[in-house]
Amino acid sequence: MFGSVSRLSSEDGGKRKATALKLLAYGMLLFLVFTFGTVFEMTVTRGVCFVYVISYFMALVVVAAIRQVGWRWTGVAVFLPYAIIGLPAVYMFEVVMEPTLIAPWAAILSSLTGPLAGLMADMAYRNLPKSIRAELRSALTGMFADLGYFVLMLLSLAFLYKDPAPGLAHYLNGIYLTLPWLLVNGALGGYTAHKMTERGKAEPHRNPHL
Repeated sequence: MFGSVSRLSSEDGGKRKATALKLLAYGMLLFLVFTFGTVFEMTVTRGVCFVYVISYFMALVVVAAIRQVGWRWTGVAVFLPYAIIGLPAVYMFEVVMEPTLIAPWAAILSSLTGPLAGLMADMAYRNLPKSIRAELRSALTGMFADLGYFVLMLLSLAFLYKDPAPGLAHYLNGIYLTLPWLLVNGALGGYTAHKMTERGKAEPHRNPHL
């Protein structure tokens, strides 16, 4: 009896460790996506915010993680590496070196943009009608992830900065083209993630081990 309990406990711990490693891997992949987008904006697009550049890849990583890991808060978790690593940089550059934020605590709120967008993706994936096809669920989840990030970033720029005008002007440059681009690419990223992780399991897939 005790041997069976010990074996089950060991198996459960192994599954938790595997889930945590998957979350970390997807989180670091998303960190690389954001890093690439930032560098690309600084060196190539300049007039167009990096959010639109990475919209497809952000949705792809987030939805793939949600489908493959299956933990309830996967979307939140995969944004944490970027948020945690980025917080000191935001504080240093926008509070200490060039105080553009309204207060030090604004750096924390700004860094929560990603995890909150991930929460929206989690909620969309779990709460969309079960009657819709799995491909559409994934596509809509990707679109909601990108739209959530867009709206949260917009609110951050509008209310957390002493002078929001320059940031908003840059962020909303060509919005009549960039916003539809973001939404379409979010849906395409979610759809691609579905095809990459398709297993023939019931939707939504949930992992009870974490």
